[in-house]
This record gives sequence, structure tokens and C-alpha cells, in this order.
Amino acid sequence: MASVSHLTRRQGLAATAGLFGLFAVAHRAHAQSDAFVAEAARQRDAAIAAGDQPYGAVVVLDGRIIGKGRSRVISDRNPDAHAERVALFDAQRQIGREDLSGAVIFATSPPCAICQRALARARISSMRVGPEGREYGAPSGGVL
Repeated sequence: MASVSHLTRRQGLAATAGLFGLFAVAHRAHAQSDAFVAEAARQRDAAIAAGDQPYGAVVVLDGRIIGKGRSRVISDRNPDAHAERVALFDAQRQIGREDLSGAVIFATSPPCAICQRALARARISSMRVGPEGREYGAPSGGVL
């Protein structure tokens, strides 16, 4: 039988410190994610206040919001003005290109088929939806 090795006290403390370091990074990322979900909710609330459909979204790249959108379907009389698409167009204008590789979109609801296609075309890496920030993975093809 193979023997089980035990960590020395110093190795155990180092391993514990490493875990706390990972926890701190994860905690910061979670807090930041919560802020992005909250901004998407603010966009949704703005849509409601404007008499539009209750949807909001933000596009995040490298830890900062580069695009915001709320549903403008009713207010603009445009059936394509879904929150995700408005946020994508805003992000593309902000950074000056269509390709949003590496970006994440935070939205208040899962995307419809039209928005899924727009997200794929923009090469959005992933999507987090709703108050819990649930992550939706990319479909086969590598992007969502």
C-alpha cells in the first residue's frame, strides 16, 4: 500500500494561505459580477419607467462596462431593439469594432433566438443572466 504523506505545519499554512488568496480573488470577482447584474437591473428598471418591456443588459470587457442597453422595442417602435442588442451596439460603438471577443454580457433574462444570433456574431464569450448571475455557456461553435 502507498503511504499517505502529511503536510508539515509550514506547508499546511502555505496551502491555507493560498486557498484564502483564491477565495479573495473569487470574492472580488463575485462582488464585481453582482455590480454588473445590478446595472443590468437598473437598465431594466429604466425600460419599465419608459413604458417599455422589462429587460436590461450590460456588456463587460476587461472588468468594465463598455455597453448598456434597455428594451426600446415600444419606445422606438423597433421590434429589434431588444436590451441585449442595444447593449451590443453601444459596446461596438464604444470600442470601435464589431468583434467583442472576450466580453461577457449580463442580462435580466435569457436571450431570445434573435439575440442569441447577435451575441454569437459579436463573439460574446459568455452570458450571465438574472439576479443570481447564472452563467450560460457557449453553444457548439465556441461562442455565445
